[in-house]
Amino acid sequence: PDRAFDIMVNHWYLYQVCSSRLFARAGFYQVGGATGFRDQLQDVMGILYTDPAYARRQILDHAAHQFAEGDVLHWWHESILLGSRTTFSDDYLWLVYVTYQYVQVTGDTTILDEVVSFCQADALNPGEAERGMRYTTGKHLGNLTEGCNADGGDTSFPPHSSIFDHLRLCITRALSRMGSHGLPLMGCGDWNDGMSAVGIHGRGESVWVAFFLVDLVPKFVELSRLVERTDEDFNANLMQQRETLIHNLQENAWDGAWFLRAYFDNGDPMGSRNNLECQIDLISQAWAILTDTATEDQKRSIFKECDTRLVNREHEIIQLLTPPFKHSRNNPGYICDYPIGVRENGGQYTHGAFWYIQALLKEGHYDEAYFNYSIINPIHRTSSLADVLKYKVEPYCIAADIYSNPQFPGRGGWTWYTGSASWAYKTAVENILGFHKQGSTVTLQPRIPSSWQSFTLRYRLSTTTTYTFIVGESATVLSEKTLDAVTVKVGTPIKLIDDGKEHVVLVLNDDK
Repeated sequence: PDRAFDIMVNHWYLYQVCSSRLFARAGFYQVGGATGFRDQLQDVMGILYTDPAYARRQILDHAAHQFAEGDVLHWWHESILLGSRTTFSDDYLWLVYVTYQYVQVTGDTTILDEVVSFCQADALNPGEAERGMRYTTGKHLGNLTEGCNADGGDTSFPPHSSIFDHLRLCITRALSRMGSHGLPLMGCGDWNDGMSAVGIHGRGESVWVAFFLVDLVPKFVELSRLVERTDEDFNANLMQQRETLIHNLQENAWDGAWFLRAYFDNGDPMGSRNNLECQIDLISQAWAILTDTATEDQKRSIFKECDTRLVNREHEIIQLLTPPFKHSRNNPGYICDYPIGVRENGGQYTHGAFWYIQALLKEGHYDEAYFNYSIINPIHRTSSLADVLKYKVEPYCIAADIYSNPQFPGRGGWTWYTGSASWAYKTAVENILGFHKQGSTVTLQPRIPSSWQSFTLRYRLSTTTTYTFIVGESATVLSEKTLDAVTVKVGTPIKLIDDGKEHVVLVLNDDK
């Protein structure tokens, strides 16, 4: 029913992912051309339905840029073997998240047995947070099930490990690096690169990474049960550590109405009602809900506070944090170099906005979620001359950020080279339309706004086989009944068959 939604989801979001993020790795605002560890991993989640083989290669390539100690190159230029070794606390964890997504969608468990050797480079000095350096890349050595010897091969590299062992190393490294509040050490930053000084001395802690680990541990355990050498004692220990993390978040990160964002090296909180700047940060709140760490009462409080403090309806933006940093007593890092309300410093950072939208959808706030999803759509933001003059950037390309700065409220920031395009596509397909593919099975569990009576989703399984899903209330959908159509209820697993035919499936959503 929403033409602007169709245009972006059918064409532009994936075009943006492929052209600027995967092929060029550059845009008008950032022309470096490097591969980012967390960045391109998130990007390939957007192409899992259209080019899973590309996503598979990307996962293997990223594993080859992990060190035997568990950390990874934050970014690298493969052509000149130059990269940045850092103490970022989240980079390597995205390997777990995206591998899980890949296995879920494709059903390809063989990737877990692929053997990839580790990257090599100089170690960081004690107290050193990051350094650009030359490196020797790891190698993909084949599949364990195809007879590759994981202990042999090129002796100039550290011992070779399967992708599953790379994932295990990621999880164990993160869980072994905890601070005084029982939360993960932040290092020189987490997802928000601009918070580069919060944990620069090795004591600051990231509340958001704690939530991320709460999400990842069950995913890792699920993956571990797909390999032959499952260690259930190890899994049980991980789940116990997860419970401890949840306890520590409740005890040390709940600020009364929302969750903190971090602790500085000196133990001061960030994202607290007692702070003058950055009293509340969006991504901690979104992931508290996505992981069900928050109680039901806490969820209601979080939604109320986010809607009041961070969702700016006048300028139609969802701010990453508020108030922006300007004269912070504790230096959070280079985020302070941005003007107030620009990029991470209190503007809309669109990744975080989509995570918040996913949280709204998860908890049944479908209309509010779709309103928020729609205001981000660049077509919506350029629907009149006044809108164009305010937004100032492309009407077909999602922006990484939108300003809340009082002089330029609602102005678009970086376009093209932003991972938000992948999250926009993923949120639309999986969270709103409810399309969930697991190997050769699809289920539809839509979370659509009340104004939608029905929608049609056409999925091309192969060059010759297509599935058309007509989803909606019985009175609407059954009018589309054809001789060959199959009728199912929402949530019913649908087996996909690559038989060179066109299939029509009517999906009844009477409990919308």
